[in-house]
Amino acid sequence: MQDKNKGNSKSNQSKLWMEAALLKLMETENYQEITIQEITDHAGLSRRTFYRNYSSKEDILEGCFYKIWSEYRFLVLQQKDISLPNIARVFFTEMQKYTGFLSVINRHRLLPLFLTKIDELLPSAFEEVKGKDMSFSKESLQYALAFSTGGFFRILILWLNDNAQKSPDEMAGILEDFIYICNYPDNSNDKL
Repeated sequence: MQDKNKGNSKSNQSKLWMEAALLKLMETENYQEITIQEITDHAGLSRRTFYRNYSSKEDILEGCFYKIWSEYRFLVLQQKDISLPNIARVFFTEMQKYTGFLSVINRHRLLPLFLTKIDELLPSAFEEVKGKDMSFSKESLQYALAFSTGGFFRILILWLNDNAQKSPDEMAGILEDFIYICNYPDNSNDKL
């Protein structure tokens, strides 16, 4: 997504109106069938204004995802405890703020757009948190981050499908259980 007109307050207001219009339309219509014209009509703006700010309707969603990611990243960078359970607590605390938005996105099966954006943004954020001097190859780190983000997003989908009933602390407990399960000694000869 290109960040057109960044810092322009009139443009920022137009973007907010278009975000709201798209989300409102997504409550009743299939995302694939929503047109740029419908978005601009509902936002009370022209198509020209849309194209000054975006290249496609996916850009609107990517902008929303980027805002969520930026807030989450900021919170993670403030953490002294970067254990998986605490990061899960921070993640679900942030996602809880956006449950309505994420539920609509999930209903339209568009969370992979968010995952794709995170795949782009996570490596640099990971370096900020963990430092550049890690003893892992770039390839190992890439696979580890893909495993981690994929897991978090599958859990996010389950959480959303369960109407986000569990608190961030309960979700952190689930991740603690996961770590225990993965490290539990296997006394059987059966292999998965």
